[in-house]
Amino acid sequence: MNNYDEVLRNYKLWYEDLKDSEIFEQRRKTFINQHKKMGLVRVQIEPTQRCNYSCHMCPIDELDSTSAKKDLAYEDFCKIIDNLPSSVTNICLSGLGEPFLNKNYIMMAKYAKEKGYITEIYNNGSLFKEEILKYADYIFFSVDGLTKELLSNLRSGVKYDKLFSAIKRSVEYKKNNPNINVCINFTISNQNYKEIPLLFDFCQDFSIDYLYIQAISNNYSIKSEKRSILSKYLEENRFTNWKYIIEHYNDKFDFNLTIWYPRKSKGFCHWTFSSMYINKNQEVISCCQRVPNPLVFGSLKTKSLKDIYESDKMTKFRIIHELNKDIPLCNNCPY
Repeated sequence: MNNYDEVLRNYKLWYEDLKDSEIFEQRRKTFINQHKKMGLVRVQIEPTQRCNYSCHMCPIDELDSTSAKKDLAYEDFCKIIDNLPSSVTNICLSGLGEPFLNKNYIMMAKYAKEKGYITEIYNNGSLFKEEILKYADYIFFSVDGLTKELLSNLRSGVKYDKLFSAIKRSVEYKKNNPNINVCINFTISNQNYKEIPLLFDFCQDFSIDYLYIQAISNNYSIKSEKRSILSKYLEENRFTNWKYIIEHYNDKFDFNLTIWYPRKSKGFCHWTFSSMYINKNQEVISCCQRVPNPLVFGSLKTKSLKDIYESDKMTKFRIIHELNKDIPLCNNCPY
């Protein structure tokens, strides 16, 4: 599973080289064209917008509390799955909230898996049920720190023991079910980057398959007071020494490492091209980063996903991305 050579190449391709404006634009056009040719292959479906955590970087508190209480119904989930375009291969069963809060979450994963889709399961570990592993191709856990004190500071309400117990149980399950991949998501900042060596050792010792490291994004709406608070936090804690990660990874590790470098470019995005996001209200929205204040392209209550994907509104949005024109909604996205 080691991909050290690829990690080195990607550091140059997606970070160092992109400091050159001509290379940046060339790569951006190539990226967009690749995802145009792929067509729609991945759909993210949000089971709930409720969460039992209160993380400082998460804008879930901006959602309408009354509306957020209603989860995606199992019957509606099945209808969405049954009417997906034939090009779709991957289903991500998560959104802004903690998916296990939807009482039908395991049934949803089972239905998607039995329909032949590659299933991605994301969770914070606090409500984890091992039964989900029977229907998961990829199980993701959010781990932003290895020490209890740090993790508690970064993710308010975190159940430290439950999180690591869930990871260990998933790894144990994998011993007899090798098709499942156990994955870690790590959101990096100047508060936790020094734990990278510990994180790498943990992934090695516990036979983690994939480790994803990403920057913090500010997804609060433009006029939100919390947006300015988080912006100040990001200014003080923004991680910039991406080479530090590379320096601690080597070809002796057995896990696969992916780093999502902050390119900060609208128009360098796969959303609405090869990926779609469906929220728990069955609305097709702009992407996974703008859930609280999204651009809504249509509702599956009145239109098919295919019709929405091919609509004038979404087509024009993709053209704006291709031309790299100004998109206020996307201007502050770190990816």
